[in-house]
Amino acid sequence: MTFQEILQHLSPTVRAQLQPFLDMLQLRLSPTDWKRMLTFIGKMDPERRAALMTFLAQRETRAPAVGTEAPDFALPRLGSDERVRLSSFRHHKPVALIFGSFS
Repeated sequence: MTFQEILQHLSPTVRAQLQPFLDMLQLRLSPTDWKRMLTFIGKMDPERRAALMTFLAQRETRAPAVGTEAPDFALPRLGSDERVRLSSFRHHKPVALIFGSFS
């Protein structure tokens, strides 16, 4: 199954959301890696493939654009009842948000 055939099985909305991401991905991947990805996706069960593509489309359209301000949130300060808001650092200090295991 070609990649265009895979896309044709998606809803028009999902296809429209996913296309800019796929175009960017194709530009950034080597031709070999792009072909490997297409082969991997092409061999997936159609239901699982549709779920993956829908997830990617939703994730990519919900991600903030580069350069936009991050949404504000508050987190508890370690060892304290005090809460810290992301917006309190805006225009004062750079902030790195790191998600994952610390151990």
